[in-house]
Amino acid sequence: MTQRLDPILDALSHEAPGGVREDFMEGVWERVGDLTARRDRTMQSFLFAGLLTIGLGAGALTVQAPAYSEDTRYTLVDETRLSPADLLLVSR
Repeated sequence: MTQRLDPILDALSHEAPGGVREDFMEGVWERVGDLTARRDRTMQSFLFAGLLTIGLGAGALTVQAPAYSEDTRYTLVDETRLSPADLLLVSR
């Protein structure tokens, strides 16, 4: 097996690379940059659409009840007698 493989590898090592242009790697990196920029634009578009949907949904679903100015009332304190004698009273 090695006897047949060695001449083949030797022949391949002396051949000049013929199919690769000099600006090949530059083109590869340019293509990678284009794909990355497209992915970033797509992600930004999805994020913007999501935030817009959340904002419009929150705005549309918010109930706009009228606000009135009132004195603060604590119903628990106002209607209950809190003296110790009243608190210890047991109702029958």
